[in-house]
Amino acid sequence: MKPYLLLVSLLILTGVNAQKNKPLIGYLRDSITHAPVVLASISNNNTGQIVMTGSTGRFKLNVKPNDIISFAAVGYHFDTVQLTRSFLEKDSIDLFVSPLSHDLGNVTVTSKGMSAYQMDSMERRNDLLHDMVSYKKPTFALSNSGAGLGISIDRFSKHEKSKRRALDFFDKNEKEAYINYRYSQQLVAETTGFKDDTLRQFMQQSRPSYEWLRNNPTDEDIKYYINDQLKQFKKE
Repeated sequence: MKPYLLLVSLLILTGVNAQKNKPLIGYLRDSITHAPVVLASISNNNTGQIVMTGSTGRFKLNVKPNDIISFAAVGYHFDTVQLTRSFLEKDSIDLFVSPLSHDLGNVTVTSKGMSAYQMDSMERRNDLLHDMVSYKKPTFALSNSGAGLGISIDRFSKHEKSKRRALDFFDKNEKEAYINYRYSQQLVAETTGFKDDTLRQFMQQSRPSYEWLRNNPTDEDIKYYINDQLKQFKKE
């Protein structure tokens, strides 16, 4: 290949690669009030990267065309968007998430004394089943750990793979929601004294795993964890 053709080819490939790896700037907002949704978790489901929204709902995430991102926030439904090239050509995008209504309607609950997370979890699962199957009264049971609610998928035949994939995807986002509830803005702010972008940066960097939180069920456990994370955060 002639030198100038090689140079042109390299420039083209570099431009394409840069476009693919361009960070996405977005703002997550309440679909009704358009107010910013703060400290929501934004996940790139193709790469596993998770970032948190700031005080204006702003987030920055590394993406490429056709990646699927999902967002989970306390008091809101889950939602996803597939990033087409038209999305990535914009300087920034606005994403909207619907608040939970807590109108559980025709739902049978088998236990009392439910936490705020469990109530939200039940409503999200109720809506999911409405979208997937025809039913009258779904029954939910509290798990022993208190981390969410169980539903049976026996009603789905084995060939309905898309429904099972939807449930798997939903359960992944439920884990993110559980982290958001347990590792809350209020608890972290009270323990660290951080605010605004420093709080967001710390929470994003120190975000615990779902498994760790399940094995450490009290706020006292989380406070010890935060203090350990603070030492590393201050060093950096």
